[in-house]
Amino acid sequence: MQMLTCAFIIVFMAERTNTDWLDDLRANDARALDDLRDLLASRLPIILSTKIPPDSPDFSKIVETTTQYTLVYVQDHLHNYDGKSAFTTWVLKIAVRLGLLEIRQIKFQSAYPVRSLPKTPSIFHAILAFSPFLKRLHTIFREELTENQRTAIRAMVMYRMPKEEVARYLGLERFDYFKMIHDARLRLKRRFELDGWFSKKDRE
Repeated sequence: MQMLTCAFIIVFMAERTNTDWLDDLRANDARALDDLRDLLASRLPIILSTKIPPDSPDFSKIVETTTQYTLVYVQDHLHNYDGKSAFTTWVLKIAVRLGLLEIRQIKFQSAYPVRSLPKTPSIFHAILAFSPFLKRLHTIFREELTENQRTAIRAMVMYRMPKEEVARYLGLERFDYFKMIHDARLRLKRRFELDGWFSKKDRE
């Protein structure tokens, strides 16, 4: 039954060209998003079942999280699609890569405890006093980002903490963590553009 459903979806998807996918997703077309979600929901369980048993208690969660993560990632990286393969093939390759990362995160969680995040070294504040650029950057981060967003960036940049560990430290699911960082990046880009650090053309 699952194979028949999958075949139906593939035939249905064939009616939409690569250009149609790009145009519809750039326009946030609800039907295109639903079609893409259906494709992932039908194919991911089959693909990921070769990497983790379908009866695993984490299997459904991994499929759902990977599906959501892929939808957000694809919409944010449509400009990277080069047209060398079918759009749906490109999406599935991304989904598989993200699914494997999700599986690795589950294993990581069971193998390593959450570390405490050190306080910001006092020398950092001394450096800010002598660097107008860093001081301005610090002000922008404080004004534009939430506390969790600032903590996540500090953990990754200053302490090289893996994003999976940062997500656990903040008590976030991986997908929620990704959305938080995605939002932070958009906020900073918008603020940098407004402040004249770079133009909209540079951003694109």
